[in-house]
Amino acid sequence: MKTPTIFALLVLSPSLVIAAPLKSQVKSCSEIKSQENRLICYDQIANSLDDYAVKEFGQEKRGVDDDAPKQIEAKIIAIQMSAHEKRLISLDNGQMWKQNDSKGVSWKVGDQVIVERALLGSFFMKPVDGGRKLRVKRVK
Repeated sequence: MKTPTIFALLVLSPSLVIAAPLKSQVKSCSEIKSQENRLICYDQIANSLDDYAVKEFGQEKRGVDDDAPKQIEAKIIAIQMSAHEKRLISLDNGQMWKQNDSKGVSWKVGDQVIVERALLGSFFMKPVDGGRKLRVKRVK
């Protein structure tokens, strides 16, 4: 009887809703069979978001980084040059990244790349098979 326990915890203890990561809260609600209880669970999460935002003020980035992957792999589908000889790199996953540094690379459409997290919320893009990496910023 896992469902009634989860429901009771969420309804009776708003502080627990704020303490658990949002992803796990939503997952817990999705496992509730009763439509009415599931809706109440989702409403409880929605009502706790303002309190959660206040509690997490200044640590928002850390929370996102904890749940997000450390890197992704994708294929280049387009490369355009923007102002100041910066590359705009479109990937097959729909993302577009702009080069932040002034390094030169010989990448071409069809190359597989890895986008990885760096320090202070920045990102690097590098070929899967190794080579020079660029500091990039996501624009789309």
